[in-house]
Formats: sequence, C-alpha cells, structure tokens
Amino acid sequence: MLKPFSIFQHPHLKKLSTMIPIEGDTFLMGTDEEKAYGDEKPAHQVKLANFAIGKYPVTQVLWQQVIKENPSHFKGQKRPVEQVSWYDAVVFCNALNEACGYTPCYFSDEKHRTPFGKTAKDYELLNKGKVFFYVATKCYRLPTDAEWEYAAKGGNKKSDYVYAGGDKLNEVAWYEENSHRETKAIGLKLPNELGLYDMSGNVWEWCWDWFDSDYYKACAAEENGIIDNPTGPKTGTLRVLRGGSWDYYSGYCRSTNRYNFNPGARTFIGFRLVLSSLPV
Repeated sequence: MLKPFSIFQHPHLKKLSTMIPIEGDTFLMGTDEEKAYGDEKPAHQVKLANFAIGKYPVTQVLWQQVIKENPSHFKGQKRPVEQVSWYDAVVFCNALNEACGYTPCYFSDEKHRTPFGKTAKDYELLNKGKVFFYVATKCYRLPTDAEWEYAAKGGNKKSDYVYAGGDKLNEVAWYEENSHRETKAIGLKLPNELGLYDMSGNVWEWCWDWFDSDYYKACAAEENGIIDNPTGPKTGTLRVLRGGSWDYYSGYCRSTNRYNFNPGARTFIGFRLVLSSLPV
C-alpha cells in the first residue's frame, strides 16, 4: 500500500502538504434519507479510480509558497487559505504543477495549448473565463464532487458516519456553534478513517464540478447503473462546494451535503488538492 507523501520537502512545509493515497472503489454517493436536501438524492453507485487527496485543506503558508501573497481574512500560516475564488484555485493548481515539474491540467482553450492564468511573466489570478480540464500526465488539481464525498466517507473503508470522521460534530469540525466566529488552524479536530482533517467544517472547499440540483437524478437513471469517475454536468453557472464552514450550522457539515457558489466569488471558501496519478 502506498504511504502518505508530501508536495514540499522543506521541514516547515512537509507536514502541511501531506497527500493521502486513496484506493478507488465503487461506493454509494448521495443519500436517500428523508431529512437530506433534495439535491443529495437519490443515492447512486459511483466507481472511482485511485487518487491522492490533501490531508488538510490548502493552508495559507502553502498558498504563499506558490502565489506569493495571502488574501485570507483570518490570518494564520496554518489556517486554511480563504477569500480565493474557484478560478484562483485553478490558477494555483497550474502554478503548483509547473513548480513541481508536472503538466498543468487547466487550460483557456479547447486545444489545451494555453494554461489558464499563464502570462508571459508568470501566473495571474484571472477571475473569469472558460476553463478546460485535460490530464495528460500526473498533476495536482481540484477534487471532483464524487472524489470529495468518497474521501470524506472514508474511501473503501466505507463509514456510515454523518460527518467526516464521526457522528459527534464537535469532535471533528469547526462550525457556527464552536468556531468563535473564525477559521481555525488545520488538524485540531479528529481525522476521519483515512487520516483526513477538516473535511467537515472550518472552510467550504471548492470542487471541479458545475452544480446542477438534478444531476444525481440523471446519474441514477443511467442504463449501466454505475457511473464511472463522474466529473459533473458539462455546463452551469455555479460550482460545487463541500464540507460546511465555521459560520454555517451542522447540517451543512454532513458528508453528503452539496452546496454551490459563484466561481468568481472571493469569500470564506478554500480548497483541497487532489493528485490524479499516484507516484510509484
């Protein structure tokens, strides 16, 4: 079994950049519980390939290592970066890939020639435009909606917890009742079965997918019965958010909860990295 690994080898950054390998499998995505919101229904079978996901959401110190500035409202090197749009997160992934010697995976054109955010000098935090996703080789990127939920639920360990790591929210998450109205340093609550922290609460996390409240219904209606590595609807106006937040109530922290937001909004939203192809 692959062991956790880090993006950066510098001692100060190594722990904060740990990636956890996840073995792919088939799982039940969504829920049919009566109390759940409509866009979480119906539960449907999804099959995912292997991937790795960040042990923590991207912290402010990691963001600064790549982008050289810190937009966060609640400052703290070990706190999640926030005030970043979906577009900002995409540019970060491209810049990180280039810094690591990997190929960027987000492009401004359909022929995948121009990395999104790339200028003649460096990367720029563009906050609008079309983004085309293409993976030719190993790359860091945003998780899909399905990958995020699978990881939150414990991967192939398949927990039945309401939240990522347990049923007692105060033990695993920062949310409106215990956050003191601010984000917190990562890793202070209990992890889930895979060793992932802060997947419930602290900050909302961007996913790649466009949001469609009826997308799960369409998936469940597929003839083959199992959706293979879904990446969401082909078009939309809002992007999927996951995990809940320091200023939202408990229901939003459930592992099956889906939320959405304008991809250009820079507010209390962060993100977590995924690596498409695992190192040998």
